[in-house]
Amino acid sequence: MTSLYDWSYWFCEAWLVPLLTPLLYFQEHIMPPFSNPAGDLARWMESDPGLNVLAWTIVVNVALMIGFTNVIIVVYLERKIAARIMDRRGPMLSFHSLKEIANDLAGSIPEYGWKTTTYAGIGILQNVADGIKFFCKEMIVPAKADRLLYTIGPVIFISSSILLLVLVPFSPRVAASSAPLGLLVVMAAFSIAPIGVLTTGWACNNKYTLIGGMRSAAQLMAYEIPLLLSMAGVFLVAGSFSPMDIVAQQQEVWLFGIPMWNIIPQFLGFIVFMVCILAEVERIPFDLPEAEAELVEGWTTEIGGLRLGLTFAAEYIRGFVGAMIATVLFLGGWAGPFLPGEIWFLIKVYGILVFFIILRWTVPRIRTDQILLLGWKRLLPLSLVNLAIAILYVEVF
Repeated sequence: MTSLYDWSYWFCEAWLVPLLTPLLYFQEHIMPPFSNPAGDLARWMESDPGLNVLAWTIVVNVALMIGFTNVIIVVYLERKIAARIMDRRGPMLSFHSLKEIANDLAGSIPEYGWKTTTYAGIGILQNVADGIKFFCKEMIVPAKADRLLYTIGPVIFISSSILLLVLVPFSPRVAASSAPLGLLVVMAAFSIAPIGVLTTGWACNNKYTLIGGMRSAAQLMAYEIPLLLSMAGVFLVAGSFSPMDIVAQQQEVWLFGIPMWNIIPQFLGFIVFMVCILAEVERIPFDLPEAEAELVEGWTTEIGGLRLGLTFAAEYIRGFVGAMIATVLFLGGWAGPFLPGEIWFLIKVYGILVFFIILRWTVPRIRTDQILLLGWKRLLPLSLVNLAIAILYVEVF
């Protein structure tokens, strides 16, 4: 099976390096010895380590493009599904509505039809408009804020979230990471983000941001342990931390002629994992670090401009990666009949994301004491029970 890395290596060896090295060799002889590094770079690109670095660079960038494209789709889905739940149309800005806006600006009489309203469209340009808005807004630093930590905090949160996109494979053919510890590296990257949240909340010198940062730290401590214990049962059954091995293990065991995914023997672990991952990505009903009804906008109250836009994108990235991990651990990953593995993987991921979105717009936020009670007194014992079930399953089967 040809992987994305194999295609990237072939592209670098057959096209990219032969195209660039003649230019570098030409530059080498223009002004020696000052131009000698150009020749050294050309010879390094022709070597096997150089080709590996170039190939992995392409793979990582492709993974990031795929991830960000899906994040844009998730934002659009959230708005449309929320609108349907609220019995409204949601965003309608599209190419069709641009014509109506131009007519209005020109003073023309808008046209109304029995099937359409003014500015009718499916809303595909709404994310573009929001991106332009974030680009144009000024990034203001509060006068009494710690400027260094105020700058570093969002960078930690955003960069650790973007890192997640290249750590979870879409299939054996589309994978940008070969980390030996697999999903444990993903969860380690998940645990970095609250440091940025707490740092930003303290640095802003604002009571709302500080309370939001402290809530994030308390929430992480309450849900990190049951989250990892729910994953430990899957690791125990699969005998590996690698996503590839975990998906392969779910195809080896058959129940009534069909592959038995881990959700069947470890349904309790699946429930614990889904609740914990919602708390990990801070979505309703576990969005107390933001809690716009109580804390203005929580730890992001004093963040503005493009920094705020990237923070919102990072939150959706974390939700998307959480759905990817759930798919790999409990839903058979990219396995499925007839369709390519990547399509099956996205179908399962988007199924979980739609559940997350519906939950956000139908379930009220719970209190801080209820969050801590649920994490320590309910989910932690249930995760231990699930681990015992996993041990019994391994010993019996």
